[in-house]
Amino acid sequence: MYLSRLTFATLPGHTREVEEKLRQLRDLVSRTGGQRVRVLRSHFASLGAPDLVFEQEVPDLATLEGEIGTVTGSADFQALSLEISKLLARGPKREVYQIL
Repeated sequence: MYLSRLTFATLPGHTREVEEKLRQLRDLVSRTGGQRVRVLRSHFASLGAPDLVFEQEVPDLATLEGEIGTVTGSADFQALSLEISKLLARGPKREVYQIL
């Protein structure tokens, strides 16, 4: 089992707006078959830590790659991604962990 994590550093005052858009992304991923998808919001973190995290669990890396391709190829994702990117201090970072 693997955990894919995208971290987001938002521009000041825009965390709630990005959170709502990530919830839309969560619903989009879920509709395309993604499982165990969630959005996490930081309330206490070290300086420079991300404000929001988008997580998804997958059984293997091939499944993750397929789901990413399906989602990112959709017009809904393209529009949502453009909206989100305008509200970020820097681009999102992806981390993939193996769950042991």
